[in-house]
Amino acid sequence: MSEHKKNKPIGMLLQEKGIINDSHIQFALKEQKVTKEMLGEVLERLSFATEMDIVSVLSQQGNMPYVDVDEVLPDERLLKIFNKRLCLNNKFLPYRIEGKYVYVAVTSLENSKINQLIAKHTGLNSKFCIGEKSKIINNINKFYYFLENPVEKAIESEIRLLSHDREMARPLDNLIKYILHLAIKMRATDIHFRPMDQTLNIGFRIDGVMQSVLAFPSSIARLISTLKMKSDMDIAEQRIPQDGRFSASVLSNRYNFRVSTEVSPYGENLVLRVLPVGRAFMGLNDLGFFDRDIKKIKKIFNEPFGIILLTGPTGSGKSTTLYSGIRGLNLLEKNVLTIEDPIEIKMPLLRQTQVNEKAGYTFSSAIRHFLRHDPDVILIGEIRDSETAQTAITASSTGHLVLSTLHTNSAIGTIPRLRDLGIKSYMISDSLIGVVSQRLVRKICRSCKKAYSPEKWELDYLKDPAIKKLYRGTGCDLCNGSGYFGRTLVYELLTVDKELSLMIDAEKPIKDIHAIALKKGFRDIFDITVEKIKLGITTVEEALRVIGDME
Repeated sequence: MSEHKKNKPIGMLLQEKGIINDSHIQFALKEQKVTKEMLGEVLERLSFATEMDIVSVLSQQGNMPYVDVDEVLPDERLLKIFNKRLCLNNKFLPYRIEGKYVYVAVTSLENSKINQLIAKHTGLNSKFCIGEKSKIINNINKFYYFLENPVEKAIESEIRLLSHDREMARPLDNLIKYILHLAIKMRATDIHFRPMDQTLNIGFRIDGVMQSVLAFPSSIARLISTLKMKSDMDIAEQRIPQDGRFSASVLSNRYNFRVSTEVSPYGENLVLRVLPVGRAFMGLNDLGFFDRDIKKIKKIFNEPFGIILLTGPTGSGKSTTLYSGIRGLNLLEKNVLTIEDPIEIKMPLLRQTQVNEKAGYTFSSAIRHFLRHDPDVILIGEIRDSETAQTAITASSTGHLVLSTLHTNSAIGTIPRLRDLGIKSYMISDSLIGVVSQRLVRKICRSCKKAYSPEKWELDYLKDPAIKKLYRGTGCDLCNGSGYFGRTLVYELLTVDKELSLMIDAEKPIKDIHAIALKKGFRDIFDITVEKIKLGITTVEEALRVIGDME
């Protein structure tokens, strides 16, 4: 590769891949003059490109393999040879020794200094893999912290001290800190504090599945009162549910914790929802959409008016998909207004607002107000009631693109659900552009993934007796023995064309609409799930857990 090609500016590389255009570059350069950031950092901050987009073009340009450092477990021998400061200063993470080589995750294509450091400290050669800068820095902080501070032992020690503190004078701040650290280490999205008859059980939701992680003596149940105090709740009130929130820094990253209590026979249950501040954007392919469907999604998101709905249960990634779709719009030429509860992902080029019910600022009132602000696109966090549904449909039929989420079990089920909310069939047919219904399934852990011969019941479920080989995880340190690491989408995408629109208007039976959609290429969530099982991405057991027996 010529030095000229290797040194192409990042903006040019992204333009060649069709990720950004010249308008994005010019806008980012104006920002750069003020902020003095690197151009790639500006493009990422403005959501013109994701960090993964930037790493992907660098990987191809430099012919350097990509590594997702979230999915590696570094060799502790390597971590001990180097040190945290050296790794952070030079932005590299050595993670595996194989023969005469050390595998190293890096953030750029030029790594001669790091090559010398590896040779000096190990006597071995380097094999470089490129990864996202934020992930590499996060994992350096994480791995070195837990190497020097075994958090499980710290929790055991703290519990011993608290158990002997009969006057309950010892504060619980350290214990809370250790629990939060353990939750981040194990990739928990929710932390459950569950009083039992003799113990306080701590459970983590990891990749969508609850796991019991810790059990404390019931004397430690005052932990719940401490967390309520941190969340600005009334600690004297234990008869009714309460909601609150607090923020904390964990492993050099900022997190918001949404807190909720519920009354039980043994005391108050308390749940912390873990929300990273400044979450990285994900592209539609990173979420798990197949390329053929990404083209369809981008097409409906570029319609000038109408309504697009994301459906699925709580925690199925609907908002994340909405934001990934919005990224495909030319935000420099569109006025996008949002009403959310709360704002979870910040995008500088959007005009984002947040529900404030005490002040009377609701989803429906926000939409009416938005119409006086000359919007092109309106994002509504959730359609919860008839009033919001009506105002959303009205906005979509008056020349605006409206994006929102709705709770239904399927894409086709959106039609009767809107009718239940009081929307006339002719308004649905006139406004509905498309529906994405989605769920999240766990992915097989790459570190312990093995092939096996499927059993008869699995072949019956998949309706394909010709399958000879499937995959599953056997359990390892990386996945905490579960056999799974991370999640991916299974989904169905319904695009409403003229024929389907006429059927909705004529109030044809839903089964007839479904049959016509199938003839036009509609694939339901079961079909997508089966495809991902055959590709070795997930398992039959996981399909049964998430979507059940579709028969």
